[in-house]
Order: sequence, then structure tokens, then C-alpha cells
Amino acid sequence: MVIKTLDNLTLPLNGICLIEAGAGTGKTYTIAALYLRLILGHGASNAAARQLMPPEILVVTFTNAATEELRERIRRRLVEGAAFFRGEGAGDDFLHGLRAAYAEDDWLRQARFLARAAQWMDEAAIHTIHAWCQRMLRQHAFASGSLFDLELDCDEDELMIEAARDYWRSYLYALPVGELTDLTETCGCFTPGELLRKLGPWLALSALPPGPEPFSMLKERQQAIAAARSLWAGDLTAALDKLRAAQAVKDLNGNKYRTNTLEKYLAEIVSWVEDGALPSIQALEKLSHSALKDGTAKNGCTPEHPAYTGLDVLRSELARLEIRAAFFIHAARYLQQRLEMEKERRSRIGFNDLLHNLHRALRAGEGGRRLARIISRQFPVVMIDEFQDTDPVQYGIFSRIFRPAESALLMIGDPKQAIYSFRGADIHTYLRARRDAASLYTLGTNYRSTPAAVEAVNRIFAAGERYSGGSFLFGDEIPGPRLEAHGREESLLVEDEVVEGVKIWLLEQEAPVNKVGPAGYMGRMAAAAAAEIVRLLNLAADSKARFISKEGGQRQLRPADIAVLVRDINEARAIREALRERRVLSAYLSDKESVFKGPEARDLLYLLRACAMPERERLLKAALAVSLLERSPAWLDKLNDDSGQWELEVERFRHYREIWQRRGVLSMLRALFRDFGVARNLVAGGGERVLTNIFQLSELLQEAAGGLEGEQGLIRWLTVKINDTSQAVGEEEIIRLESDEDLVKVVTIHKAKGLEYGLVFLPFICNARPLKAKNGPLLYRDMEGKEHLTLAPDAEETAAADRERLAEDLRLLYVALTRAQYACWLGVGVMGRSKKGGDVSNLHYSALGYLLSGGREISLPELPGLLDEMRGDCPHLKIMPLPAAGSTPYRPPKTYAELGGARKFGGIISNNWRITSYSAILHGGLGQGRSSDSGLDFYRTLIEEESRERELTVSPVIHDLSSAADFPKGPAAGTFLHDLLEWAAGDFAGLAVDGQRLQREIDKRCRRRNWQQWSGVLADWLGALLTAPIIPGDGRGALADLRPDALQAELEFMFAIHDLDLTAFDTVIRAGVIAGRSRPPLNKGVVNGMLKGFIDLLFCYQGRYFVLDYKSNYLGAAASAYNDENMVRAMLEHRYDLQYTLYTVAMHRLLKSRLPDYSYERDVGGVLYLFLRGVEAPGHGVYADKPGLELVEWLDNLLRGE
Repeated sequence: MVIKTLDNLTLPLNGICLIEAGAGTGKTYTIAALYLRLILGHGASNAAARQLMPPEILVVTFTNAATEELRERIRRRLVEGAAFFRGEGAGDDFLHGLRAAYAEDDWLRQARFLARAAQWMDEAAIHTIHAWCQRMLRQHAFASGSLFDLELDCDEDELMIEAARDYWRSYLYALPVGELTDLTETCGCFTPGELLRKLGPWLALSALPPGPEPFSMLKERQQAIAAARSLWAGDLTAALDKLRAAQAVKDLNGNKYRTNTLEKYLAEIVSWVEDGALPSIQALEKLSHSALKDGTAKNGCTPEHPAYTGLDVLRSELARLEIRAAFFIHAARYLQQRLEMEKERRSRIGFNDLLHNLHRALRAGEGGRRLARIISRQFPVVMIDEFQDTDPVQYGIFSRIFRPAESALLMIGDPKQAIYSFRGADIHTYLRARRDAASLYTLGTNYRSTPAAVEAVNRIFAAGERYSGGSFLFGDEIPGPRLEAHGREESLLVEDEVVEGVKIWLLEQEAPVNKVGPAGYMGRMAAAAAAEIVRLLNLAADSKARFISKEGGQRQLRPADIAVLVRDINEARAIREALRERRVLSAYLSDKESVFKGPEARDLLYLLRACAMPERERLLKAALAVSLLERSPAWLDKLNDDSGQWELEVERFRHYREIWQRRGVLSMLRALFRDFGVARNLVAGGGERVLTNIFQLSELLQEAAGGLEGEQGLIRWLTVKINDTSQAVGEEEIIRLESDEDLVKVVTIHKAKGLEYGLVFLPFICNARPLKAKNGPLLYRDMEGKEHLTLAPDAEETAAADRERLAEDLRLLYVALTRAQYACWLGVGVMGRSKKGGDVSNLHYSALGYLLSGGREISLPELPGLLDEMRGDCPHLKIMPLPAAGSTPYRPPKTYAELGGARKFGGIISNNWRITSYSAILHGGLGQGRSSDSGLDFYRTLIEEESRERELTVSPVIHDLSSAADFPKGPAAGTFLHDLLEWAAGDFAGLAVDGQRLQREIDKRCRRRNWQQWSGVLADWLGALLTAPIIPGDGRGALADLRPDALQAELEFMFAIHDLDLTAFDTVIRAGVIAGRSRPPLNKGVVNGMLKGFIDLLFCYQGRYFVLDYKSNYLGAAASAYNDENMVRAMLEHRYDLQYTLYTVAMHRLLKSRLPDYSYERDVGGVLYLFLRGVEAPGHGVYADKPGLELVEWLDNLLRGE
């Protein structure tokens, strides 16, 4: 097929057209130009069937970021075109040519078309392929046979691990031990997670092949194994002695049967006979009769025994009954079917389902043809961007929709940049489309790079045209680049010399080359690249490395102009460390690195576990030890002996749990990071990468939490994400750039695609990862695109798979080289085989090595000559020795003027605003300018409050476990009882009559605390508490009488307080609440900010509202200790009078805002303080009061600052 150079003004906008757009050739510009033509109906016979508007022109690309960029670029181009048609602006050649196609008196009308289209761009059909398929399935639900209410599930990992566990339970749990051992050892998977990892290649197949039923084969294998074993067991001593004797008299070849090795194999046989542990494959082979015969020495006698012959039979049977493929196919098919069933049950759909469902609907007979006609009329023109990243399903969808007489299909891509096979992209589908296209066009001018860079890259790949496979191993179907250079407006000068387009650094060394391995190559190249970057930046600081424009303007080279492109995180670490040693800051960006694979994800997992269950000592200690919190080993060790500090940490993490449950995991993590100073410490220590990762993980956790059940559901989800070994990485999981400052960028080649950088370094470009023959599975496509999966690849299959690997490496090299605008540096070196001396390297396995030799092994002496041959007469491709890696540090330029003295601030900044609480007011947590709700102070006051409850004792302690009054004391016990009652509040009435449910819950909670001996006592106590009257004068009014819809447990309140004078406040309380009794005074001071608190229970009974607070104070072992006088003393000692007055004001404000005809006297019942250990007392341990209305309103106004 003839390839034509594309002209944006004459390209036919009908039929099937493939546009090959090389790197930097203005692909987005072309799409926007064609879009303008479609809006105007431009082109006469080359035009579309009619004028179109944005909702009718479908533009498909592959990422959300690309859709937004295309939408904005097209919008701007429409606005620019409309202005030019109105006579405003200069316009470029394309706009001049477009306007010239219309009469001058028609320009304003065309301008209106373009302006209207620009206004309509919010409704433009510019989508990712998945988003568009989802829209089609929803819009045409009846025609496509889709459900309306399917929920898109971006993450199927959890469903897959559930399916793997189900398979394991269904098929493997019931197997006899021998069969299970044989299966797991043969297939190399011992857990459901390992099974899922092993199934990766099988699940990636477009269609699973048929396979035999594996479990019947397993039984046959066991029968064969048992038969062979019986031959040894029946005459073990003789069979072993014959082998030892043959070895001793040298009947056996001493090189093939060494004494130590033979004894090792015989020991395996003995273990097999005695314990049933199947010997290794090597033992079965070496002790078989055929192997013994082959290993018999010249003139020696082959030992004979039925057991040896039995191993030949066994090996033959095991080969015939090769179970791995059958097992993996069976398991993969189960997982696929189970996944589909589960998604259907949950009304969920995955990203790939969107494509497959639409593809299936379009192929469904007459209904599919009707759907294709509907979509084709809806979108008369389709433009597919980045078409090289397509796959058979996507191409099948658009091929089905396209109708030659009525629509246009424009496919824009570059096969040389097809590098996303790990996402399912298929270069062979592109080549098929290339053959199907009615016309083929190319964009032949590079606008990104300087002529020197373009010519150098052309020359590098021209070297590959000498070989039968061509530059990219696909012959004429993917020819090498032959781009022209448009040139740039600027030139880069270093020490007044224009920099060559490509520099190749040759690592000079002496034979044998196997002395330089991958680590040595990476270390030397990283050091050289870092030193060169420092040299250039230091020259820039002296104005000796600068960009000069054609108009004479200039600017200095900056770190942000430089990128180092790498393949993976290991290469990134090597160059970043070398840069860091020279004081050069860098930022890392990857397109394949998941944020869940970093250490931060595991740190957050430990923190989540501790926040969910802070009472678990092991979990809390693991959380406190994570690197994010920066707790020293000495501090952690001290924690073992400091019970007060330990209780403080437990209380702190309980507080985080409350935040998590009330406001979500993101709020909880932010509070935790704030309290521990995580962000401050990371920024101070150069930890921007870590900080970016934890913020990204926090956002992902918050998003995931919306679809999961509770804290444990989120913890399981994070665990699955961390342990997931699939290569698929969701767009939202890809690590983000940690800083947009003026830094050197370290970027993976995959992520760099579509981007451009001034200077590009490729120090590790010769790092190759050739595929070696291994014990499968090996999944690959041959050069015709046919899919193959083998468990035992031979040399030919391994070579075919490695050829596919090399073809993609060549495309990666092309992408990497074409990112540079001005210059590119390549590090070339030879890395020898570790077990083979000489001067032959592994360089030929790399993409650059292939271009040098066509895949032939390269010796060290011939490498310079091959590089010279590649360079030819190209002056812009320079080959030079690897420069010495100096250690000179980077000297950032001083870009600021001399600073004068700082201005002095003469104003006053109030720093007395804080969030406070009853506990903070009571215990003096009011340090000037500090919030008592941050750091340790807030938690310490809570601990101290609970600790004081242990001090009031009127009766001796009795340890007979007969009464709840004698239940352990202290903060842990108090929290236990509060949590138990908070749980019970969900169904007071039901629990009062369901003693078994109540007992089960208490048993469970007691086991966690190792308080099993109290389980029965607590069950009796809680049963009595639920039915005890708690409202004085009512005679009934028990917790069990409360309606679930008329109560709220753990009600949080927060309201503003304005310059509250604590002394005046205390005076009012003393006069109005339990007047005439002494109590500890409040600290002096003024409080301004917010007052917060939690009411244990707010409920409505018989039309009146009550505050109920639980108190676990120990007043004595006897019920008589919980009399009115002792309870009053406790109330005053701990200043609960202050607490319940504040609670009453909070309730008063709440009811005033909620009840339309609110009356304090009528609607408020008062406050009830329930002393939990006194339920058996005559008054059931209830202290009751109702502050007067005048006091409540006066305090309300006082708190408001009135």
C-alpha cells in the first residue's frame, strides 16, 4: 500500500483511514485540525456526509488525562478558528487554507459554527474507550441486552482472591494427604494466594484451551506412585545395596554417580518408603533403570532390580499424567466463572466487561446489526487516538460499527510506540488494521526536537534496516523512522558549543567482560550520568549552559529541563542515590509502580490495625514501631515498663478509632499524622516521596471505604492490594509526582511516553532482560500474533518469546530517544556471562545491541567498530568514552537579591483559641496558646480523670468474683464497661429477654481482655442493669423500656465559647448545683474557642429528654456503699456537677433547635448519672438532678459571651 504524507486540508473524512504519527509530529494538532473541518463540513468530495457538532464526533483515547487534554486543545482551537474567521488574529497556515475554502461573505457564518461548537465542547464525545462503552451500554440498554443498574467495579482483586479461596475449599480441602501433597508440590502452590499468582498467565489468555479433569488424573498418578513405591518397599535393602555395590566397584560412571550424590538420592528413596515423601525428579531419574544403564562405566555391569525398572514406568506415567496444565486450566476456568457469577449477583461490572459486553452485543445477529446502525448514526465519524495501544476486542467494536457509505473511521497511532503489552495492547491488532485500511497516511515532520536530535535518532534506527527483521523486527510493516525536522525556536549551547543530538558513552574495559555484571554497569553509569548533570547545572549557574532563541533571548539550563529515563524502580534508585550524593534533588514518576507496593502501604496497614483494635498489645506496638512515626528503639523499649505511657497510647488510638467510626478513615489518618508530626518530619528530612505516597494512599482508603463494611473490611481490602502480584495497575494507583519544583525528573520510559524533556539521559539503556528457558508457564505471541502458552518451553519457544520481548524493547528505545528536545545521552557497556569467560557480552540481547549486530553476539574488541558503523557520517551522533564520575556537588545559582533586615511586627496575635473539653477545663489542660485537643495533653487528661476514680474507696475490696462491684478498676475496666453499654444500646429491650445473645457477646469481649472469669458475673449484672428503674419517681423507666428510635448513644456535641472566665463560671455552678457543698475549685483562666464532649446516652422517655452518663467509679464492694451521700461526694470530688451542667446546656441547645414548641420545664427530664457498680443498691446507683431553667439559660448566655 502506498503511504501518503498527510495534508490536514485534503485528508478524506470518509472511509477507513490509518494515520501513522511518529513521535513529536503533531498528532494532537492534527486531530484538532480535522475536528474543525468536520464542524464546518469542509472538503467537498473529501468531506464527511454532513456538518457535525461535538456530540456527533467520537474521539476515543486511552486515559482520562488524555481526554481532558484533547477536549481543552480542541476547544482552544475552535475558539482560535472562530476568531480568525471573524478577522481577528494572525492564524497559522492551516487556518489560512481553511478560510480560503470559503467565500469572504461566508466567513462570519462559519465563525458562528466554530464558536457554537466551542461552547458545546462540554458535551463533546471525547472519552476513554471504557467510558464510551459504558455510555453505549447504558444509552442502548435494551438493544445491547444490558442491565440499567450495573455498578462499575474498578477493582476485581478482592473478588478474585475470594474465588481462589472458594476453589481451594471446594476442591483441595477434601483431597487425601498424598494427593494434596503431590498436587501442591508439582504445581508449586501451597495457598490460595499462590494459586492466584500461578494462574496469572492462564487468566490472561483470550480463551482458555480445553483440558482434562485433573483430579481423576491425580488418582491415577497416586496409583502409579504407589506401585513404584511398593517395588522398593518390598526389597529395600537389596535394592539399595546393589546400587552402593555397583558404585563401589566402579560399575557406574564416577562422574555421573558420585558417592555423595548417590547417597542423597538413596536417602530420598528411604524417606519415600518410610514416610511417603515423593523423591525429587532428579532422584527418580538417576535411579531409574534407563539412567543406570546410560551411566554404566565402560566394561561395567548395569545393576538390575525391579525397583529400578519401576521408576522408568513411574516417570513415563507421570509424564503422561502431566497434571499442571490440567489443574491450572480447571482452576482458571472456575475462577472466571465464579467471578462472573459473583459480579452478576452483586450487579457489578468490571472495566474489561464493558468492552466485552458491547462487543458481544454488536455480534448478536440481527440485534447486533441494528445496534451497530444506531451507534453509527449517532457517531458518523470516529477518531481513535493512540491506536497502537488497541486490542482485538476494541478493534472488533469499531470495525462492527463502521459503515463504508455512511461513516468515517480515522485511526491515529504509531506502531513504534506500542509499549503497553502489559495492559493488553496488541501490536498485531494494529498491523491487522493497517492491512484493512483503505488508505494510509503519515505525519512526516518532527516539531518536538532539534534537527540534530532527529537526524541522530533516524541514524540509530537506520542501522537496523540492514537485517531481515528491520529496525523493529516486523520488516516493512514497521519501518524505521525517516522524519524530517521542523526545528525549534531555541538552541542549547554548552560552553558556547551546540550540543550533539545524541551522545553515546562507551564503558571502556578490559577482557574478560564477565568482570562487569549488571550491578557494576549500573553503578558506573549512574555515577557518570549524575556527574554530567552536575557539570551542566554548575555551568548553567555560570551562564555557560543556556538556551538561546532565534530572537536572541536566552535562559539558563535548569534541573527541570533534565530527565533520566529508567525501566523500573531499581534503576530509579540507582540514579537518584547518585544524584543525592551530589546534592541534586530529583523526583520519581512511574507508569507501572503501584503506590500499594511501597513500604508506606504496609506502614498504613499496621496503623489501621492498631486504630481498629487498640486494646491488642501486639498490633499497637507494631503500629508505634513503623518508620512513619519516627519512634526511637529506646522509646519503644521504655514503653514496655511505663504503664502510664502505655495507657496514654491506648487511649490515643481509641480516640483515632472514634474519629474513624464517626468521620471516616481519611479524617482519622489526618489526625494521626498531625499528632505525630508526620508531615513536618518528612518534609524536614527530604521525604517528599513518602509524604506524597501516604497522602495518595489515604485518599484511596477513603474512597474504598465507601463500598466496604467497617474497619475490618477496609483492612482486608488494603491487605489484598498490598499482596496483589498482578501487573495491572489502576490509573488511580500509579504513584504521583512528589513535587513540581525545579527538580531533575527520574521517569520510567512507559510514563514518559507522550511527554518531552529538554535533555534526556538513558544511562541504563543496555540493561536487557532476556527470557531464559524455564519451567513455565510462558505466555507469548509469535510474529503472526498467535497466542501460545507452554508449561515446559523448549529452546525454540523460549527464543520466540524472547523475540517478542526484544521487539517491545526496540519500541521502548524509540520512545525513550524521542523524548529529548535537544540532546540525549546513552550509556553503552558490555556485561558478561557470570559462568563464561572471554570477551563475549550480553549486549546483543538489548535493543541497542540488536541494532548494532542484528542479534549476533558482540565481542568487546568489535564494539567500537560497530558503534562507528552505526554512526556513519552523521555529525550529530557522537561516540565517546564514559567520562570520569567526579564527586563535585551541585551549586544552585543565587537568584535572589541581597536581603535586608526583616520588618518587625508590632501587632498582637491572639493565641488563646483552642478546642477544649470538660476534662481539660477540670484538670488544667489550658496551656497558653496550645490546643488541649492535640498532642498528648488531651489524652493525658482523660487518663488522669479515670485514674482519680480509683482513689475514692469506702469499703474493703472483696475478691470473691460474686459481685460486679468488685470488677477490676481503672481506665481499662471503665472503657470495657462503656463499650459494652454502647453496644447494648443498639437493642436494650431485645437483650433484656435474650440472655444467650448477651452472654455470647460478653464472653467474646472478656476473652479479648483475658477476663473470662468475670463473664458470668457481668452477664448477670448487665441483665439486672437493663431492667432496673433508672428514672426516680417513675417505678419503671428502665433501659429496656427505651425505644431504639428514641435514644442516641455517644452523642457528640461541639459549640463555641467566647472568653469564658473560669472563676466566674465556677462561682455560678457552685451556687446553682448541689449548693452549699464544698468541691475542688477550677483553675483560673479564660477559655476561648470550642467546647466538645460526648454524652453517653441521650434518650426520650414519656415525652421528656434525659442525659444519662455511665460511671464506673468504685465506691465500695457492698451495695450500701452506693447510697445518695457517697454518690454526691463522688459527683463533687470529680466535679461531675460541672460536666452534667455542660451536658444540660448542650441538650438544651439541641432541643431548642429541633423541637418547634420547646419548653425546658416540660420537655427536659434532667440528668442521670448511673454508677455501674451500684445496680444492686436500693436506688440502683442512680444520681438524678435537673438544673434550673434560670441557671441553664444564664450559662448558655455566658458561654456565648453575652
